[in-house]
Amino acid sequence: MKAFCPFHITGFFALKPDRAGMSSVGCGIVIADGATTEAVVGEGNVYINREPSPAPTTRTVLAALSEQQADVRTELAGPISCGLGTSGAGALSTALSLNQLWKLNFSFNALCETAQRAEIINKTGVGDVIAQAVGGVVIRRQDSVDRIPTPPLEISYLVFGPLSTPEILADRGALAAIETFGSAALKKLIRKPTFDEFMRLSRQFAYDTEMLSQKARDAVEAVEAAGGCVSMAMLGDAVYGTDPSDALSEFGTVRKTAIYKCGAHLVL
Repeated sequence: MKAFCPFHITGFFALKPDRAGMSSVGCGIVIADGATTEAVVGEGNVYINREPSPAPTTRTVLAALSEQQADVRTELAGPISCGLGTSGAGALSTALSLNQLWKLNFSFNALCETAQRAEIINKTGVGDVIAQAVGGVVIRRQDSVDRIPTPPLEISYLVFGPLSTPEILADRGALAAIETFGSAALKKLIRKPTFDEFMRLSRQFAYDTEMLSQKARDAVEAVEAAGGCVSMAMLGDAVYGTDPSDALSEFGTVRKTAIYKCGAHLVL
């Protein structure tokens, strides 16, 4: 049995302690590109895009769910460590697939908690799984999850390279800026929960926290000049958003996808 989990691009966020150790509030979009995982009886091997991988977050999920052994094969429709929530997608699709393989009878929420905990333990993410469980444009508050109603929208994204999430999360100066500006952005979005406001606040967050690379900054400004709106994918050297004039194509290979309004699920 296979499971699919869509990618999630965070626009802005702030870290918050919780019973799992750490979580986050903020907002992001779930996109149709994602991770497809198949779990089969095996020896505990993990493959990412058909190559053997250490995949610590996936292995944490394996160990947490059962003492039984399985091989996990995940295909990713995008690059790792570039702000697409690939580790969360791999973890949640793995949890769903293993639950079915071993007939563990865990609930969906329990599997989400397992995947979320694995992300936190390995410092690969703090909020992606919550959004990937529901789909759409997801507002994450400390005590609830909400969505911004949106029509079908094409989303363009362009990846320049990876950023190290563990390194950023260990930088006290960066964390202070993220907390200040992320919390302020969330308060504003709650007052006006629209897609355009989300994109505007995400762009402002990227500039305020000074995490935009020069390439990403140039791309943002070019798209804006052409009438579109893009921002930085947190946390990766990548930009995403609406680009009706294809201005991003000047800067590299653009991927086209759409907002995905479903959460992770099993597939035949």
